[in-house]
Amino acid sequence: MPEDRFQDAIEFQNHAVALVDRLLALEGRIHQLEREKASLQKNLQANPAAGQPAAVFDIPRSNHSWPLTEQPDLDPATLWRYDIRVDDAVVVEGQRGAEFLDEFGLLGATPDFGGAIAAINALGPPAPPATPDVSIVIPVYGQLAYTLNAIHSLLTHASRYSAEIIVVDDCSPDASGEYLPQLSAIRYHKQPRNGGFIASCNAGGARAGGRFIVMLNNDTRVAAGWLDALIDSFAWFSNAGLVGSKMHYADGSLQEAGGIIWRDGTAWNYGRNDDPNRPQYSYARQVDYVSGCSIALPTTLWNELGGFDPYFSPAYCEDVDLALRVRALGREIWFQPQSRIVHYEGKTSGTDTGSGTKAYQVVNTKKIHLRWREQLAHHRPDGEAPFYERERGVNKRILVVDVTTPTPDQDAGSVQTFMALQVCMALGYKAHFVPQDNWLFQPKYTTAMQRLGVDCAYAPYELGFDKYLARYGWLFDAILVYRPSVMEKCLPHIRAYAPQAAILFHVADLHFLRMERTAALTDDADMADAAAVMKARELAIINQVDCTITHSTLEQEVLAREAPGAPVTVWPLMFEHFGTTVGFAERRDICFLGGYRHPPNVDAVLYFAAEIFPLLRKSVPGIRFIVAGAHPPEEITSLAGEDIIVTGMVDDLRDVFDPARVFVCPLRAGAGVKGKVASALSYGLPIVSTPIGVEGTGLIHETHVLIADEPAIFAAEILRLYHDEGLWTHLSTSGQNFVRDHLSLAMGAGVMSSALDRAFAQKHGLAV
Repeated sequence: MPEDRFQDAIEFQNHAVALVDRLLALEGRIHQLEREKASLQKNLQANPAAGQPAAVFDIPRSNHSWPLTEQPDLDPATLWRYDIRVDDAVVVEGQRGAEFLDEFGLLGATPDFGGAIAAINALGPPAPPATPDVSIVIPVYGQLAYTLNAIHSLLTHASRYSAEIIVVDDCSPDASGEYLPQLSAIRYHKQPRNGGFIASCNAGGARAGGRFIVMLNNDTRVAAGWLDALIDSFAWFSNAGLVGSKMHYADGSLQEAGGIIWRDGTAWNYGRNDDPNRPQYSYARQVDYVSGCSIALPTTLWNELGGFDPYFSPAYCEDVDLALRVRALGREIWFQPQSRIVHYEGKTSGTDTGSGTKAYQVVNTKKIHLRWREQLAHHRPDGEAPFYERERGVNKRILVVDVTTPTPDQDAGSVQTFMALQVCMALGYKAHFVPQDNWLFQPKYTTAMQRLGVDCAYAPYELGFDKYLARYGWLFDAILVYRPSVMEKCLPHIRAYAPQAAILFHVADLHFLRMERTAALTDDADMADAAAVMKARELAIINQVDCTITHSTLEQEVLAREAPGAPVTVWPLMFEHFGTTVGFAERRDICFLGGYRHPPNVDAVLYFAAEIFPLLRKSVPGIRFIVAGAHPPEEITSLAGEDIIVTGMVDDLRDVFDPARVFVCPLRAGAGVKGKVASALSYGLPIVSTPIGVEGTGLIHETHVLIADEPAIFAAEILRLYHDEGLWTHLSTSGQNFVRDHLSLAMGAGVMSSALDRAFAQKHGLAV
């Protein structure tokens, strides 16, 4: 009976699906048990932080030198690169604060408040801005010396944002009411009566004219970059409702790297008294709350919430309550460690919770629990598992590994690594980055990742991929590794210490294909032999991992032939669209961009200079060839002259692209998709390229770019584009549209999601 057989087939299929589901569930449970076992092993080996239970994993405290704190007279500019620390700026600012306080004897028996006032007024500006970006509210009750110290730091602080300083005096018992009104750069308000900290903050907030409100204690001093990092975070984290700073004691040690609220309403300053430079304290992350001595909110949100709740008057726990109310509205609380302050804790209210205003801390903690007990029910008990509670929203993690820290302003590969980290975070993963080789903390590049929320490992706190993975490997759901030389070294350790993780291999470009082309171009038999060896190495990796990623459709086709059955995903380059406002008539140059540690780029410049540029000189007298990019070798720098300009690395690509009329990509070797091409498109600069320069991209001749090969034809296409404004405008517009439509972060997130799905399916033996 056909119907019976059909029904039997359906039932059999349903049983098969149910069996697969049970097997998957069983395998998942096995992986969970493996991770729990590894966790327990780590717990037994680790030395727990003082006062914390030994049965809970946390990163053991370490004892590393901090040269700037150990040698007060040391010039930061002379530090050896391995002596630079994340929070050196705090030490520098603390020293400046000590110098200011000492200069006027502000902490002595006969303080020169008048001299300090005169020195601050000399800094300017003469009056607060009429329409500031930010309103900085400083509540004060006595401690005039520290208030002046705080204002001095604000007026010497460089920021892209304009700010007004609103000082609210809560009927100070000292000379604050006499001296503070003499400061020309602040708005001074004296309360009609002593109402406490919360009333003062709310009075200041009611007078705020900026788009953002910053609540800043008067016993603080702000370090370099404080305000920019604080306010920029609202652009970096689109759902941020409250952002807070990293807080340090006067000696530089850590007071707080975000706060933890426990189930009973008590709260921790995470990392208190530890070395603040450690990686776990130095990347932006969502937290339960940030202590209110340096926090920022959009003014509209502050007003919507009514500021701090007077229920907690006169002070304490109002910052915890504010954070919980922000979260109840669906907004996020972010800790931003690159916004740093020195906090001279307890200068107004003391530190004794048994007396004075500080005693309200005990009572108000009970109020927090009473109000928020249902929302806190899923938090752990006091002191349990701070490693997890510090970022309780994390439920999946990915580790990204490259040979060294990405340098996006130097090479296109680093741009893609940097953007891949952002994509992983957009998919809900906590992103970790480790270098396979160079573990140096690099202030410019490491912090670029940390400010966006990437957990970066660096020396001296972590050193060596094997040691890092032995400690943390059990945490990761997936591991993405770039380049075959890196994967060869990392794969054994991943198998040993992270057996549960899906492994993704990003080829960057197929090295063997690039080497084969170079060998053919130069007729180099030794290079051909090396290419064959590299091919075997790359294919061996591809056949072992769970998913391989390439930027190029051509390379996908190559791998379909060479490694049939291996999952391969094409991930087009990702680029931000920058656009341009510079028109055709305002441009004159021809330009090329590359990193010159990459031999195909060196060959491209030499080839263009020798074979193509002489043809352009004849047709366009005075035309210039701009050669931009990092690490040009002597054979390129020797070309420099009146009409060949070798710039070296440029900080802003617009400085190269906007004066240029044509971008050239005369590559004769190499593999993969070329980041330089996408960069030029994103800035609206039309391109003439060899076929190799645009292979695997989907770019079409005369729709997005012009494609030519032989020198005479290449030069003719440049001249056609150089003189035809209509063609130039068409290619500029279509190239920018291509970037927006096909190379966006949203595209990258979709591709990465698909690659992860394929990797997990392959790991479970279910790949099609």
